[in-house]
Amino acid sequence: MPLANNNPNPNPGPFERFFRGWLVRQEEFHCNQAREGDEARLQELIGRVLAHYAEYYEAKQRVVREDVLILFGPPWLTPFERSLLWIGGFKPGLAFRLVTNYITNLTEQQKQRMEHLRAETAEEERELTAELARIQTRPTVISLVEIAARGRERVNGERNMVDERIEMVKLAVEMLVECADYLRCKTVLMIIDILNPSQNVKFLLAITELQLRVHNWGLQREDESRNA
Repeated sequence: MPLANNNPNPNPGPFERFFRGWLVRQEEFHCNQAREGDEARLQELIGRVLAHYAEYYEAKQRVVREDVLILFGPPWLTPFERSLLWIGGFKPGLAFRLVTNYITNLTEQQKQRMEHLRAETAEEERELTAELARIQTRPTVISLVEIAARGRERVNGERNMVDERIEMVKLAVEMLVECADYLRCKTVLMIIDILNPSQNVKFLLAITELQLRVHNWGLQREDESRNA
């Protein structure tokens, strides 16, 4: 499934350049699937995929420290992708849906452990969602998306007002995104601990395939809108 090369931004920033290359490298995992009986190759592929995502989160951490609010309207994603974001990334509970859709041979013990983890993750999701709502509904805070969109375009007359509001929420949002990223990573790693190697390969490839599909769907929608 090749990526379309029609990003509308001709002058991408450092993370956007990284993200383009990262997506291209992600496609390679679909061309190098190991056979189920070859456990050494299965473990190698699992390690490569995890290292690939670790590279993404290391790069993303720099964005969090430099300009966390851009994650609420990231220019390197299409509008369709941005509509699916939860606190700067995918919702952790999505991982369980992929397990249900792609892993059909779970043992009873695996099912019980998975259900327990699902309940724990859902509770942590609710807590983080509630915290985001508290940040966004404080009387002195405007929409995080609005701040991200207007931050570099504001005129001098409103500079102080916007800057003050940004400073009031920036630290809280940084902590929130870091907590959400931690939950995303923790959930995937705990699922990997429950699954066996062949199941893990299917699960991780399902994650990468979904991300590539969503990205290409977003590009296709942009093309259709421009041609309408």
